[in-house]
Amino acid sequence: MEKTKSRMTFRIIISILVAIAVWLYVDIGQATTVKTRVRDVPVEFSGENGALADRGLMLLSGYDTTIDLKIEGPRRELWKLDKDAIRIVADTAGITETGVQALTYQVVFPDNISRNDLKVEASAYTVTVTVGELYTKDIPVYCQIVGSLADGFYGKTVLLDPSELVLRGQRDDLLNVSYARIDLDVTGAAKTVVQGIAYTLYDYNDVPVENDRIRASTKMIQATLPVYTTKQVPLVLNYVEAPGSTMDTMECTIVPRTVTLAGEKAVLDEVESIVLGEIYLQDLAASQTLVYDISVPENTTKVDDVTEATATIVVRGVTEKTITVSQFGFTNVPEGFAATSVTENLSIVVRGLTKDIEALTPENMVVTADLSGVTAAGNYTVPVTVEIPNSANMSAKGGYQLIVNVAPPETTNTGTPDESGNG
Repeated sequence: MEKTKSRMTFRIIISILVAIAVWLYVDIGQATTVKTRVRDVPVEFSGENGALADRGLMLLSGYDTTIDLKIEGPRRELWKLDKDAIRIVADTAGITETGVQALTYQVVFPDNISRNDLKVEASAYTVTVTVGELYTKDIPVYCQIVGSLADGFYGKTVLLDPSELVLRGQRDDLLNVSYARIDLDVTGAAKTVVQGIAYTLYDYNDVPVENDRIRASTKMIQATLPVYTTKQVPLVLNYVEAPGSTMDTMECTIVPRTVTLAGEKAVLDEVESIVLGEIYLQDLAASQTLVYDISVPENTTKVDDVTEATATIVVRGVTEKTITVSQFGFTNVPEGFAATSVTENLSIVVRGLTKDIEALTPENMVVTADLSGVTAAGNYTVPVTVEIPNSANMSAKGGYQLIVNVAPPETTNTGTPDESGNG
């Protein structure tokens, strides 16, 4: 009995599926025709701001016209149809005079609908409008701020786009219109406010004007209120240290120490300091006063009027000494050649802690000429490196060069270099 019931249930399900398949084949595959109604489709008017306005004409009535449609076509097409996407468009470009006019129109379907497969019946075959003379009037747009910004923030001048409205209508309708106003709500705002806002027209007594016969160049006004805050930012210098010329050997006082910047919060959050310039500590004198222009970061402004900062730098415990060296080493000597120094003595300025400088002698210094790139015999001016082994508190200032002679070993003009290439 249970097996029999299972077979019957299975057969019923199969029968239902077959019936649905047959219905779909007949209804869709055979393009079954159905009907639908769409009521109160509003009429749009094209060319109103173009050819009609160029002729000094405007529509006085007809804007509230709607049309009912009866649409017949294949079910597969009507299933896809979004009724809210149907448009009725009447063209005003052919109007050339004032008075009552009858306009033809087009029914526009969405792009995914095959218009040729549909039959359309409408409740009216023309749209009746009244045409009058066009007058225009330019009026200013004002903005009223509603609410308060977040604590610590302030607003700049509101920017309006457009800042003027062009009104179109009959002369009597436009005479008493004075300006348009929008209300911009900035309650709690902590960043720039940008809103599209519908406006209200007002007469010369600041009374709202409600007149649907007046047309305007736009329906919305974009209001932008830049919202700024302030931040106190330190003025700093970038320091480049060297052995014997470090931060603990100098003191620097910058006046003023800080400036107050104004800008959007997101911009100011990225600003930690303003760098006035770069200081090489090795080049400092015992005392100096430096003046810098204060350049603020992009998209910020200074609240105060200070344009310059003065840095006073004092160096202590540091001395310079000139050491004359006459022994030189060589690196990268080309194979098969020997190098000797034509320069007999080289004066090198060394800077460092006074206690270490006083004990410095030429024997404490290693001066090495680099012959990279030399491939033939001759005299060359080459750079040298200056090292002071076992001293982290001294270093040579500036760059130095030697004149070096490169020749085969048997023809060198001063002595015979050892196997390491040292003269």
